[in-house]
Amino acid sequence: MKDKALLRASTAMLVGLFAAMPAYGQVAQETPKPDTPSDLSANPSVPAPSSQQGATDEGEIVVTGLRRSLESAQAIKRNSDGIVDAIVAEDIGKLPDTFASAALARVSGVQVTRGAGEAAGVQIRGLPDISTTYNGREIFTAEGRFVAIQDFPAGTVAALEVYKSGTANLIEGGIGGQVNVRGRRPFDFNGFEISGSLNGVNWEQSSKMTWNGNLLISDRWDTGIGEMGLLINASYVGINYVDATREQSLVIATTNATNAPGVGAGVRYPDAQGRFTSNGDRYRPSANAAFQWRPTPDLEIYVDGLYQGYRSKDTNQWMFSPIFGGADFQLSNLTTRQGNANVAQSATVSGANTPDGYYTSANGKTDTYQVGGGAIWKRDNVQISGDIAYTNSKYTFDLVNIDYAFASSPVRNVDFESPGQDGGPTFNFVNFDVSDPANYITRGLFQEYLAVGGKDIQTRLDAQYDFDDDFFLKRFQVGFRFNDRDANRDRGAPYIDQLNGSSILGQRIPISALPVTVQATRPAFTYNSTFPIYSFAGISSQSIRNNLPALRAFFGAPEGLPAFNPTENFTANEKAYAVYGQVKYGFDLGGDMLIDGLVGLRAVRTKTRINGFLRDETNPANPLFSPVTAENNYVDYLPNLSARLQFTPEVQLRANYTQTRTRPNFLDLNPTLTIGQPPVIDPNNPPNPDDDNSNRRLITGGNPNLRPLTSNNYDLSLEWYFSRTGSLTAAIFRRDANGFISATPINYDDPAYGRVRFTRPENTGNTRFDGAEVQFTSFLDIDGLPDWAKAFGVQANATYVDSKGDLATALAGSPNVAGRIEPLDLDANGQPRTSGVVEKGRGQLDFSTTVTPMPNITIAFDIVNLLGNPLRRYREFNDAGDQYARQIVYLERTYSLGIRFRF
Repeated sequence: MKDKALLRASTAMLVGLFAAMPAYGQVAQETPKPDTPSDLSANPSVPAPSSQQGATDEGEIVVTGLRRSLESAQAIKRNSDGIVDAIVAEDIGKLPDTFASAALARVSGVQVTRGAGEAAGVQIRGLPDISTTYNGREIFTAEGRFVAIQDFPAGTVAALEVYKSGTANLIEGGIGGQVNVRGRRPFDFNGFEISGSLNGVNWEQSSKMTWNGNLLISDRWDTGIGEMGLLINASYVGINYVDATREQSLVIATTNATNAPGVGAGVRYPDAQGRFTSNGDRYRPSANAAFQWRPTPDLEIYVDGLYQGYRSKDTNQWMFSPIFGGADFQLSNLTTRQGNANVAQSATVSGANTPDGYYTSANGKTDTYQVGGGAIWKRDNVQISGDIAYTNSKYTFDLVNIDYAFASSPVRNVDFESPGQDGGPTFNFVNFDVSDPANYITRGLFQEYLAVGGKDIQTRLDAQYDFDDDFFLKRFQVGFRFNDRDANRDRGAPYIDQLNGSSILGQRIPISALPVTVQATRPAFTYNSTFPIYSFAGISSQSIRNNLPALRAFFGAPEGLPAFNPTENFTANEKAYAVYGQVKYGFDLGGDMLIDGLVGLRAVRTKTRINGFLRDETNPANPLFSPVTAENNYVDYLPNLSARLQFTPEVQLRANYTQTRTRPNFLDLNPTLTIGQPPVIDPNNPPNPDDDNSNRRLITGGNPNLRPLTSNNYDLSLEWYFSRTGSLTAAIFRRDANGFISATPINYDDPAYGRVRFTRPENTGNTRFDGAEVQFTSFLDIDGLPDWAKAFGVQANATYVDSKGDLATALAGSPNVAGRIEPLDLDANGQPRTSGVVEKGRGQLDFSTTVTPMPNITIAFDIVNLLGNPLRRYREFNDAGDQYARQIVYLERTYSLGIRFRF
């Protein structure tokens, strides 16, 4: 069992310098309502900024700019049939967010993982199992189930809609929720529109400059065959980052009379430390276009397309410093924590295994295309819509790794938890020059080439009928969707650690003998002076790439890219048929009180067919390959039930129940099986009968019989909308999930292969997530304050998640690190501990200010990560709650100066 608590909070101060805003008054108090609240993605409801300017016929001032965008986002949340949060284009443009994922981090209940110069790993209420759509269509990257939200530059996005509870008309998938990215369309604007931006960004740790920019051109015309509109939008985002990490092992060792003479037994300490830096030069081109035609007031026809690109050239350097070894290994000068004699604070390490590491050059490339079209017909109470789209996405990854080891094992001084604000591990070497190439020898060459792809054809047909207002049934919806999806994966990853029949490490080849240039690595840890090793002798990514043919010849590797390994390849086809029905009901309870909601059911049939290979290494000199195919067919029924009680026009209570499910990834479903070589038993060193892991043949593979991850979801939300741009909302939620997937090694005796250790992905049991979130948004519209003060506002939100669930038995205790097998940490009852790594709270301060020297021209200056606070991850290792830092990660700080224009 495992318990985990997650707390995320964010606060943003919105500074209003709106020269285009003539006053802070508001128009009539009725909140604008979406056209179809239950299907925001298919019917964009946020008015375009250009259509928000000017005055009403009565001469009232219409609020523009950031206030209007907050008003539109609040209208989406307030009037939706589910629990939905949104952030619209003006929000994204006014805040220092380069990617859509960074903007999502400001939405209540949404968390992101920061690193590599961007925000990634989007989670909703602590769950990474989400689905992604673009304009209501499913979209993905390569063979994956969803798209990386950071692939959407902020300048190309009209709105981001986060569905925390599903409805029957939404595409299935994602127990965490669904994120819909809404692209811009020409009918969002009143007429001709040209806008864009250009920013120069300085990256502090890498000391590099990149450029970001976007350009949008849109127009609409009245013609003899109806109104038409065309929009073209292009964007480019550049990144050049350095991330630096101090870390140490999850394996907690124990002193004894041999390894720590004079100290005694029982003092705990992490048994390795490390230094990792990641340098990336990346860019993302993106473009979208949309055409809309309204031949009659009842009919709209549209076509749109999207291109997303990703290019990366990354350099990684890793240094691993063990605190374990042979007979000469000892800890001296050992100190313990104040008030705790059983937890080590610092020590001098001698006789430990030799430190090692690697230099990496990694290039990645993604191209994703989606094109689609459809029509919406409305007349009186009837609406019929249809859509068809084609998606094609490919990703390639090319990595070259040169492994090294120190020429000797120097004495090192380590601090397991350094003093100071950031804490965490540090180490330094005694009388050992890390900048001298003579102190490094070669261990081997690793290459990887990965090519994955996916494509689909998806189509849907929806119908809706709105009943008269005096009937308790308000709306009836039915629909059908079909999706035909293909996925493929090819990978080759050979490792060469033998040269001329003997170990490369044993030949002690200095790295200076390689056909590359050895030079000092790029300095890291700019924000922190705790770690003493800022740079060391290294091999740059550029030198690896420029000398790759010679490197391959030196190590005896074949020319060109690595050959694909059949057992790491698959092709897959998946067909999904979905039908749904849904009704909206509503009752007037008297006074200002009313109740409405949805009752619906979505039925989905999934058919999969995956082709792979079985590899039998019984004869290592001539392994046998046999094709294998697996098929599956199952049906899911996903009900939804919701109720919204409006106490007053400003206060409402929501209650929602839904069932969701997430299909397994194609890689996990791959039926490929690799049967390893028979174990070789040394008669002079027989296996330990007490070690259940020894003397076993290894078998690995996928699992085509995995079932979807399912969840019963319960949501309760109380919402108070006290102004057009002001709200205070709170929610509690629960997810009863079943079937999370983990790779589980199992030992057993097989009648054909003897003692085996079989590793493949399996479904686990039940997991419960409980949580709460609160959100507050308001401008300072307080009587008595001057007008300039009313241009300030606050957005704040916090999310708490607590989880408890079944884990696979093999996941308990400390992991196997660097090939060493360690005893499990046990709790007070003698059971394996399963404490996870917990990331501590981190404050990030971003600064953004703008000035408008002339109409339609704005100059913006942004700072991201002003404080430079690192990510701090820790793990408890005993019942007393003692913990060691796992990682201290220093992220980039950026300074951006640019110009925005709009005509």
